[in-house]
Amino acid sequence: MKKLLSLVATFLFAIIVVAQSPQKLSYQAVVRNDQGKLVQNANVGIRFSVLQGSATGLVVYSETHTAATNLNGLVSVAVGTGTTTGSFETINWAQGPYFLKSETDPAGGTNYSISGVSQLLSVPYALYSEKANVDGSETKIVAGTNMVVSGTGTTTTPYVISNTGNPQNTKVVLTSSQTWTVPASVSKIKVELWGASGGGGGGGAYSYSYSYILNNGGDGGSGGFSEQIMDVTQNQQFNVVIGTGGYSGYNAYYSGYWWYGDTDGSNGGDSWFGSLKAAGGKGGYKGSYDLYTIHGNAGTANIGPVTSYAGVSNSNILDVWQGIERSYIGDRVLTSKPGKGGSVSTYSSSIPPTSGEGGCTIITFFE
Repeated sequence: MKKLLSLVATFLFAIIVVAQSPQKLSYQAVVRNDQGKLVQNANVGIRFSVLQGSATGLVVYSETHTAATNLNGLVSVAVGTGTTTGSFETINWAQGPYFLKSETDPAGGTNYSISGVSQLLSVPYALYSEKANVDGSETKIVAGTNMVVSGTGTTTTPYVISNTGNPQNTKVVLTSSQTWTVPASVSKIKVELWGASGGGGGGGAYSYSYSYILNNGGDGGSGGFSEQIMDVTQNQQFNVVIGTGGYSGYNAYYSGYWWYGDTDGSNGGDSWFGSLKAAGGKGGYKGSYDLYTIHGNAGTANIGPVTSYAGVSNSNILDVWQGIERSYIGDRVLTSKPGKGGSVSTYSSSIPPTSGEGGCTIITFFE
C-alpha cells in the first residue's frame, strides 16, 4: 500500500460577525507521496470528521471530498460542502472543544493512507455566535499585551483588534552576516535558513581521441535548507552568518588550434544561525573536466531538523521535503537558486555562466 508521508494543512477562518455566516471552513493542504514528491494535478480523496471533546472523541459530523491538487501539490476544499449524511449546521460550537480529523487517499479513492487530528483552537466567531444566539454586542473582548481593541462589538461598530510592538507572525529577513538581538515581547521564534548556492562552471572543450568535444559547464548545486522553532528571551543574541553565492567560472577561448581557460564555478557559502546550519551548494565543474557535464552537488551537510537538496539541474525546487511549512522570498522556492553553467558553441560564440544566489534567513516572531 502506498503510504503518504507528508501532508501540511492550514485552516483559514473568517473572524467576521455577519447576520448569516457561511457554514463552512476553508482547508488547504500540500500532498506528497511516499517518496516525498508532490502529488501534482491529480485527484485525491479526503474525509473530514469533527470530533467533540478530544482527539479521539465522539464524531459529530463527517464528510468526504474528491478534489484536485494544483501544480504545487496544493489542494483546497471547504469543510461543510462535501458529501455527507449529516448536517454541518447542527454542530453546536459552544459545546467544544472540537477537533478536525483529516484522512487522505493520494490515489483519489477512499483508501485513506494518512490521518491527522488538529484542535480547532479558534472556532470562527460568526459560527459560534449563531449557536450562542448573540450578536457580538453581548461579548466583551479585553485587550491584552501588545493588543488594542476598538469598537463596541455591534453590527455598526464591530470590534477591531490590532497589535502593537512586535505582533505575532512578524517576519524579519536577513541577507547579510550580523549579530541579531531578540526584540522585546518575543519568546519564541521560527528560523528558516538557506545556504548559498554554487556558481556555474565555464563551458569548455574536452580532449577526446585527439579531438575536442565542446561541453557545457556544470550548474552549481542549490543551497541547503534548515529550520528550527526555538524558545528565546528578550535581548538574547545570535551570531548570524549568511553564505555568499558561489562565483561563476570562465568559458574557454580558442586560440591557435587549442582551447584554453575554462574554470570551475566556486562553492556557495554555508549559512549559520547560532548552531543551526544550512550548507552551501558545490560549484559546477568546467566543461573540459570530463566528457559529460558535471553539476555541483546541493548542500546537504546541514545541522538542524531539515536536510534537503534539489535533484534537478539548475532547479531551486527541493525534491526532499520534511513536512514543514516554509516561507517564500521572491523567486526563491525552498532553497537558493543555483548558478547556470556556461557554454561554447563556436570559436567566437559563447554564453557565460552565472553566479549562485546567496543565502538568507527568515525569522518569524511569536509573542
